[in-house]
Order: sequence, then C-alpha cells, then structure tokens
Amino acid sequence: MWGRRRTAALGTAALLAAATLSAAGQPRSHVITAAGTTVPKAYVIAHNGGVQVLDTSDGTVLTSVNTGAWTTGAAVGPDGRRLYVVNGWAGVITAVDPAAGKVVGRIDAGAQLAQAVLRPDGERLYVTATGAVAVVDPKRFRLVAAIRLGGQPQGIAVSPDGRRLYVANSQDGTVSVIDTHTASRTTAVDVGGLPQHVAISPDGDAVYVSSLDLREGTGTVSVIDTRTDRLRWSTPVGKGAGSIAVTPDGRRVYVALDHGVAVLDTTTRATKTLRFTAKTLAIAPGDRRVFLATGNTTTVLDSADDEVLTTFQLSGLNVDGRGFAATAIAFEPPDEP
Repeated sequence: MWGRRRTAALGTAALLAAATLSAAGQPRSHVITAAGTTVPKAYVIAHNGGVQVLDTSDGTVLTSVNTGAWTTGAAVGPDGRRLYVVNGWAGVITAVDPAAGKVVGRIDAGAQLAQAVLRPDGERLYVTATGAVAVVDPKRFRLVAAIRLGGQPQGIAVSPDGRRLYVANSQDGTVSVIDTHTASRTTAVDVGGLPQHVAISPDGDAVYVSSLDLREGTGTVSVIDTRTDRLRWSTPVGKGAGSIAVTPDGRRVYVALDHGVAVLDTTTRATKTLRFTAKTLAIAPGDRRVFLATGNTTTVLDSADDEVLTTFQLSGLNVDGRGFAATAIAFEPPDEP
C-alpha cells in the first residue's frame, strides 16, 4: 500500500515496551512571537489523507500531496521543511516534504494513533497512541520511546518552554502531565467527562481542555493551573466540544462544537456561539486570526471581533466526488530567539 518509500515498523507490544527508553535531548527556551504577526502558510489536512499548503494571504494552494490513509492529526517542523501527518486509523506517521510535494518517510507504530505535537526546539515529535505517547526523533525519523499512559490518550499539547506535555485521556476523565526530559508522567489532573483536546495559553500559565459528557450531550472547557497542576474551573460551552485553540493574548478560547464554534472569554467565563460548523480549528502562534475547517473551505476570522476576513476554497475532489474536507490545520512553529 505504501510503495517502496522508507518505512519503519514497530508492533504494539514493542511500542509499549519502549516506554523504558529515554527521550534524550534537553529542550531549549522558547518564546511565542508577539500578537499581531501573521503566519505565511497554513497546512490543511484532509480526512482522506490529502494535504494542501495554503498561502494565508490569498488562499493560493502552494503544494498538494496525498499521504494515502485517513488522518487524525498533524504537526509542522521548523521552517516548514517537514510536515508530520498522523494517519491514525492505519497506525502510521507520515513525513512529508512540503517543498517537493512528496512523502519522504513513514513509521508504522503498530497501534492506532490520534494527535501530534512537536517540541518547540524541533528535537522531538510526540504522538498519542493506544495506551501511550509515542516519541519520535524527527531528524532520524524513528521511534525512540513510548510513554505508557492509560485512558485512551487523544489530544496533546506542549508547554512553550518544551518541558511539559499535557495529554487528554478520553476514557478516564484525566489530563496527564509529562516531563519531556525524563519521558515520564509526573501527575494526572481529573477534569471529568471525556477529555478530547488540549491547548496551552501563550504564556504557559493555563491549559484549556475540551471535554464531552455523553449522558448530558454537553461539552465543557476546563482550565488547569500549570503552576500547581490543579483544576481552576470548568464551564459549559455547548453541545459537543472538540478542537480548541487560544488567542495570542490569552483572552479568548475557541472551541469547535457539533453545530457551532464557542468563544470563551477567559476572564469573565462568558461564552457566545458563532454560527459555523467546523470540524477543527486552529490559531497560529502570534497570529490573531482563527482558521476554521468548514468542509471544503477554510474560513478565517479576526479574533478581535469574530468577523470573517476571508474564505479559502480548497481545491481537488475526493474519489467519491465530494470536496476536500479538512480535519486538521497546522502551522510552522515560530523561530527561536
């Protein structure tokens, strides 16, 4: 299925056994760029495995490539030299060269995968998997460790300094806190419900977690204080709660709902709902624009007033004739000082 491209294979048992390995490499300091800057490119990932790299100034499709299997997450390397796509149901991590528009490597994890995040220094890629977090060395593009967790890990985020990971465990209502230097869990914070996605404020002081309550059919956002690893507060945001992102000034949190987008004021805890149906959403570091994956379009909002700035039409059709439907949006990390 994958052709003759480079593939690294690792079975499920080996993935979990690798939890004793070290994720070596000391993270360097990292500073988020100032609010008001704009990222030049958005990496839009389709459910069916397609990738389109957009110029965020006018929506021009700069590169297209197909990774060959359904996707669940993605992360972009420094300077956009590599894009890492999680083909979750296939249990594969695919490396893409966006400039060349081609797949350059694959890792077969031998387990179902979910979301991905790259450490700010670019030295480690973390991917949530069945019962664990897979740790990948991006330079050699191979699996170097697996951090054992429970509760079906899903969403994942890394602190601005790269020293901590926060992982949403969807089956046990907790968020695991992981030390990236020792590649080990330090604690777990009970947030309740079925945690889905996590996002960290640009100053690193707060972790926002979207959760579902299947009995009530509602969604909540919970806030974890990163200094104490304790729950600050939780608030309902509407039916369903999935993809989540924080504005560069930390004042607003956007959450994708079943039929809308919730906008949460982090000071007053007041919530309003925008009339968009977005499978996922994202905010780039330092960029106040909000990118919504609205079917075969990407809708761009100004987080200052939630007005639509532009709508980009995604090109290409799926094999069944339907339009390009995005499931993830990723951006290049900001340059390190």
